[in-house]
Amino acid sequence: MEVLWRGNANAWECDELGHLNVRFYLAKATEAVGALAQMIAMPGAFQPRATATLLARSMTIRFLAEVQPGAPLAIRGGVIDHDETGLTAALILDHCAQERAAAAITVRLDHYAPDFARTFPWSRRTRAALDGLRVDTPAECMPRSLSDGPPERQVSLKRADALGLEAVGRGMINPYEVDALGHMRAEFAFGKISNSVVHLESGFPEQWAAFREGRPLEAASAVLEARLNFHRWPRAGTGYVVRTGLARVTDKVRTLVHWVCDPADGKALWTMEAVGCLMDLKARKLKPADPETLAMMQAAVVDGLKA
Repeated sequence: MEVLWRGNANAWECDELGHLNVRFYLAKATEAVGALAQMIAMPGAFQPRATATLLARSMTIRFLAEVQPGAPLAIRGGVIDHDETGLTAALILDHCAQERAAAAITVRLDHYAPDFARTFPWSRRTRAALDGLRVDTPAECMPRSLSDGPPERQVSLKRADALGLEAVGRGMINPYEVDALGHMRAEFAFGKISNSVVHLESGFPEQWAAFREGRPLEAASAVLEARLNFHRWPRAGTGYVVRTGLARVTDKVRTLVHWVCDPADGKALWTMEAVGCLMDLKARKLKPADPETLAMMQAAVVDGLKA
């Protein structure tokens, strides 16, 4: 695998849990995709007047080890597969000093023409470069608890109402959240949900109770793995609404499904399935739910909910 990015975990990228916030894994992965584009003869893919770019259709991420402020990091990657108009890449975020993987990301990228809003075939030169970057799927990229079905296509605010999905977030895509081509940057798809999920009392009742009672957090929600599916790429000024429900629950993990829709037309923007847990902030490990809390969460599960 080729080294596609080197840097560190800046203090301002870390959150109240004391580790790198989920959105910045994707921000760094996006830079790595830019380096990959250069290696496949697409050096201008992310510049303002690009005639061809790489547009993510889905991203799966597994968080393997905590990243604390200042840690030296690198991303290595390669091409798992490609067809006539797209590729699937594997990206491994490494703890350089610890010599172990901190996260593994699999991303499906379309070869996309911004001017015509469609995919189109690779050039012969790029196909040859893609073949030269081939790798086997790393073991770290294999999902553990995520569902493996196709993306949910029946996503809308109307259906969210019918299913009783909770409204946990709402806002707008800001000008500083888009790339040079005007599309929302991938890290904000995760970030908007990360900012909102605390409102799902049924998903993390322990955390909600601490905030309600004004107690210091002893345990908080953390994501173990997630899959994002991009239905449309919003531009600056587009509104969004996050509708969320519990899909599966055990004493150790909670699987949440998030539908993010445009309030103007009710249609899907992006969706995410996330397998989370409650993390003991002192022991820095998963904290199982007690029987009463587990029963409460199981009662809130929405049958058949998919991202």
